[in-house]
Amino acid sequence: MSEEVKSEETTVQEGEEKSVQAPVSEEKKRIKKQYVSSHPAGGWQVKLEGSTKATKRFATKVEAEQYAKGLAKKQGTTVVRKKKDGSFQKKR
Repeated sequence: MSEEVKSEETTVQEGEEKSVQAPVSEEKKRIKKQYVSSHPAGGWQVKLEGSTKATKRFATKVEAEQYAKGLAKKQGTTVVRKKKDGSFQKKR
């Protein structure tokens, strides 16, 4: 006598393997980044990855980094810092 396990999609006989796919909302999502970089018009900017506009502009890089850290903590993103020449700065 074999037991059957019923689900919404299929019926599986005992001893058979069934592949289970997690719903899209439970899959691991890619974490976006907050970029701290120099602004073309002068100063520094914080910009979300994929965005065309800066989130906010600052006079100094220190101010931009502090803002980006707070924003990243709230939104669950990470901070990537760039040098004035556009190259990536080492992580702290």
